[in-house]
Amino acid sequence: MEPLQQFGISLIQALQTLSPSLDGLMKFFTFLGRIEFYLLIIPLIYWTIDKRIGMRALSILIFIDTLGMAFKLLFHQPRPYWIGGVKQLAEESSYGIASTHASDSLAVGGYLAYRVKKTWFWLVIGVVLLFIGLSRLYLSAHFPHDVLFGWLIGGIVLWGFIRSADRVAIWAKSKTLTTQIVIGFLISIAIILIGALSRFLISGISDPAAWSSYATKARTISPFFTLSGALFGSIAGYGLMRQYARFQTSGTLGIRILRYLVGIIGVVLIYFGLDVVFGLLATDETTLGYVLRFIRYAAVTFWMTWGAPFVFLKIKLAEAET
Repeated sequence: MEPLQQFGISLIQALQTLSPSLDGLMKFFTFLGRIEFYLLIIPLIYWTIDKRIGMRALSILIFIDTLGMAFKLLFHQPRPYWIGGVKQLAEESSYGIASTHASDSLAVGGYLAYRVKKTWFWLVIGVVLLFIGLSRLYLSAHFPHDVLFGWLIGGIVLWGFIRSADRVAIWAKSKTLTTQIVIGFLISIAIILIGALSRFLISGISDPAAWSSYATKARTISPFFTLSGALFGSIAGYGLMRQYARFQTSGTLGIRILRYLVGIIGVVLIYFGLDVVFGLLATDETTLGYVLRFIRYAAVTFWMTWGAPFVFLKIKLAEAET
């Protein structure tokens, strides 16, 4: 692994000769791979364009991020700036490989491009994916092999998702709402178990002293509670929406904008509000902290998939689907 790391350090050093001129641009592209960006763009799709595409984009994001976070633990490899020789332009507490910025953006962006089926959109997605990957190198957050591996697993998951999504959707629709919610809860528990197992498998292996001080939070399983809660909230909410709040995403541009603004205000209030309130009750690395993290992210996706559509129908920002 060391030769790959040294090659990566050399490449990052070359890219960083353009710093600080490109710092802002690269941080912008890195933002396009963060959860906060997905919290803005996926609801936009779900509420104003196509709720099925929005739900599937959210599902593939949760699945690929779970896989990526598991690989981070299993490989437990450093970030470039943990080793030294490069400028630290980002701060990350998790391990390096795989780059979830790369894997998530390829899986979600690739799925959207697959659905849009427009050459110009494919080009836009390709450019964005490239610059997200470059930004992770430039900011010394990842080695080149981290990004390449992220793209690899993102592509594999995208391929499998496209081939199986319709069959899974038909199977899920054949189940009662209660069964769907129970299945969603069981899958969310499986996500937590994946995180716990991944950490257990490396529990007897210590990080090298040279960079262990950077990795003090790298073995947390908090992200798996994030993903678990997000999955449960989305499945429960989507099932309830289909039964009690089926809405049309159509409407004038003004109506769609108002719909999005009302919905995103709810997302922001829940996401940041619960973060503040729950932070007063418990720290992340406690049993209560894990439970509250699950509840917080479940509440966000539950609002997105059911709460907001219910409100849209009540205040006439959306028509009921017949």
